[in-house]
Formats: sequence, C-alpha cells, structure tokens
Amino acid sequence: MRTAVLSDIHANLEAFEAVLSHAKTREVDDYVSLGDVVGYGASPNECIEILRSISCLSLLGNHDAAVLDIPINMNQDGRKVINWTREHLSRASLAYLLQMEDVIHRGKVSYCHSNPYRPRNWYYVSEKTYITSSFARSKAKILFVGHTHVPLAITRRNFFCVYLRSPEHATVVPIADRNRQIFNSGSIGQPRDGDPRASYLIYDSLNSRIEFYRISYNIGRAAEKILQAGLPEVFAQRLFSGL
Repeated sequence: MRTAVLSDIHANLEAFEAVLSHAKTREVDDYVSLGDVVGYGASPNECIEILRSISCLSLLGNHDAAVLDIPINMNQDGRKVINWTREHLSRASLAYLLQMEDVIHRGKVSYCHSNPYRPRNWYYVSEKTYITSSFARSKAKILFVGHTHVPLAITRRNFFCVYLRSPEHATVVPIADRNRQIFNSGSIGQPRDGDPRASYLIYDSLNSRIEFYRISYNIGRAAEKILQAGLPEVFAQRLFSGL
C-alpha cells in the first residue's frame, strides 16, 4: 500500500493540485490528510471538494477547529482569514470539517495533526518535550504528524532520537525494523523551512520506506487569489520565501 500523507493544505489550490498530479505519477493507492485544509489561503471550498472526491481520510487541524468555533489561540491576521473562511464555506464544506477526527489509527500506524495524546492542545512535535511525550504516550510504531509546516523524520533509539530535518526532494527514509519513528510531511500550502515548494510524503508499507517530495507550483497565482479576496497580504508574500 502506498499512502500519500498530506498536511497543512491551507486553502492553497494551486499547491494542492500540483501535489496530487505528482502523487498520481507515483502510483499512490490512498490518501490521508493531517489537517488544516483551511486557513491562510483563498480556496477552501475547492480544496475540500478535492479531498471529498478522492475519499481522503481527514484529521482536524487547529485552523479547521477555529472555523468550527472551537477556541484556538490565533493572531489577528490569522483570525481574519478564519472569519472570512467561515463566511465563504459551503454547507458541504462545513459538513466535511465537522466529520474530521482528532487521531486515526491503522494497526501500528497513527495519524494526527499535532500530537497523539492531547491533540487539541496543538503541541508542536518538533520540540524535545513533545517528541518524548509522543513516543511515551502513544503505542504507535509509526506516527505521522503535521502542524509545524516543516518536514521531519525522527527515529527513536533507546532513549535517544536521531533527526533528519528538512529532507530534500526524493529523499527516502527506511522504516526501522524495531525502532519507533515519527514523520512530519511538512506543509503543502504554507511551507516554513525556507523552501517554497509544496511538501508531502508517501508511506510505502510494502517496501517499508518513506518518500519525501517537494513540488513546484504556480505561487504567483495562489498569492494573487489571496490578495483578490482581501486577505492579509503577509499570507501571500510568505509563499514566495517559504517562511
């Protein structure tokens, strides 16, 4: 089974379509979205419709939760986009957000947006405390997370962890035979590791490996749509730098 793990699409249709086009060339069998399909970008309905069309399992992210009026700490610009998104969402899109789960378990593999033990506290599993707690308070051998917008691979060896930060395009990481691992697929719609290309990964369970990919897309068009919608300019500008 080859599963495309998607995260932090953030209503960026251009980036999302580019990732799906690439995934089709990699013979993907199914899809899992780790949350934050909305927020920042100007195409929330279009992105949700695509997720629905590919029967994608979807998890709740903090921006998705904010649209549903779940209390979330967010800055003023972020809140403006949430309010705009809430006003523009179709009934079908809202219903899609309402059915999102906090954590999904598939055998020894778990998927979540932030962390597996307190998913709605929105911890960043890139800090040592939350990495350690995620291993200690989860039974998953492989854990997929998002939220940080930075791709990451972590392998636990006894009480130590080995990091592979910001894997490059087409980086392949073997699944450990015994050790537990955490993988972050990065962000499709709002990368924050200095690389503006959309980021996602493929989990190949048959060949026991993770494939990280970075995909170019029409950033100018995505940014233009943000400005045309009257959303904060900062969310258009940051697309070009990936920060």
